[in-house]
Amino acid sequence: MLLLFGQSCDKGLAPIPTSQLSSISGSIHFTGLPKDSVKILALVLVQPPAPFTAASLIAGFNTTVLPFVLSTISFSDTTYTITVKPDSTYHYLGVAQNYGYNLLSDWRVVAFAHDDLDSAQSFTLKAGEQRIGVDLTVRFDSLPRQPFIK
Repeated sequence: MLLLFGQSCDKGLAPIPTSQLSSISGSIHFTGLPKDSVKILALVLVQPPAPFTAASLIAGFNTTVLPFVLSTISFSDTTYTITVKPDSTYHYLGVAQNYGYNLLSDWRVVAFAHDDLDSAQSFTLKAGEQRIGVDLTVRFDSLPRQPFIK
C-alpha cells in the first residue's frame, strides 16, 4: 500500500528546480543624506498593485511582499538580486525607509522602479528568466510620490 502511494505522488510540495527560478537584479545608488533617522532601509517587491496601506505591506512580508534589507551604515551603492516565482506578476519594486518607531506607519518610499511616464514598473517573468539592470536611485533630498493610503 505504501509503495503505491509513493508512486502516485505528483511532487506538489517539491521546491521549484533552480533552473526554473526567475530573478530581478540591479544596483541601488544613493544621493544625498537622509534628513532624519533611518531605522530600516529595505528593497521591497510587491505583488498587489498600489495604493498600499502600511499594515497590508507588513502583513504580506515574505508572501506577497518580498523584503531585501539593506545596510544603513554607509549608504554606499549596492547590488541586489531577488528570486521570484515564475509567471507571477509583481506591481511595485522600491526602496522603503522606516524612519520612526512605529513599524506600521513610519515608512516612506525613497526610490522605485518606474517607466518613462513615472508609473510603477510591473514585472512578470517566465520560468528561468532573469531581469537584470533594474537600477534604482535613492534621493534622500527629493522623495518620489508615495504609493500609500493613510
